[in-house]
Amino acid sequence: MKKDSIEYNGLIGGIIVFIGLVAYFLLMNAVGLEHNLELRALNIFIMGAGVFYSIKSIKKNNKDFDYFKGIGTGMFTAVSSSLAFAVFIFIYLLSNPEFLQEIKDVEPFGNYLNAFLISFIIIMEGSGSGFFLSFGIMQWYKKRTPEKFLNEQRHNQESK
Repeated sequence: MKKDSIEYNGLIGGIIVFIGLVAYFLLMNAVGLEHNLELRALNIFIMGAGVFYSIKSIKKNNKDFDYFKGIGTGMFTAVSSSLAFAVFIFIYLLSNPEFLQEIKDVEPFGNYLNAFLISFIIIMEGSGSGFFLSFGIMQWYKKRTPEKFLNEQRHNQESK
């Protein structure tokens, strides 16, 4: 893979996010807060940092950087890290059935949950939040600023 590709930057960002998510989960586990599912909302900061890093990296390494390459890189980061984290959680839940039972007891539809469904939910949550983060971060990086847009519009009107 070339360093200016979407896949390379998305995979590196995904690995960074995966490491951050696992470290955060293990930290919460060490202090006894792994059963507090509301703390997973803080995962968005880890995901946001990884998506921002991967978009920044591809912008620096790719001369043909555009809006869709940035969104694609952010999505690749989110999906790859979510898949890896879901596999980690799947293995953790299978090796720790007490934790799975705690989740079942706390959640409203807990009777229907299993390790596979929880892993699938993690993939959907991570991919969804990654899409919105990619879109938001690309607003920062897009080439056409409002001033440039207005100047282009004026130039187009003058040339008519």
